[in-house]
Amino acid sequence: MPKFYLHRTGKIPTAVHPFVKQTGFREDRQKPFLNLRKMIRGWQNIASSTYKKITIVIAHLIRDEP
Repeated sequence: MPKFYLHRTGKIPTAVHPFVKQTGFREDRQKPFLNLRKMIRGWQNIASSTYKKITIVIAHLIRDEP
């Protein structure tokens, strides 16, 4: 079985051992997505707070007009 696994044409084994799953690659792939989510959440917070401030200023300007 190990000979068959290691010497298949066109297939490259990614695990250290044919019967052991390797999870290191999956964790590395998820980190950038988590950072991206945090960045998007930060930009959303900035945008929403800016929108709220602008609407408050506009509301005050409308009230103060005669």
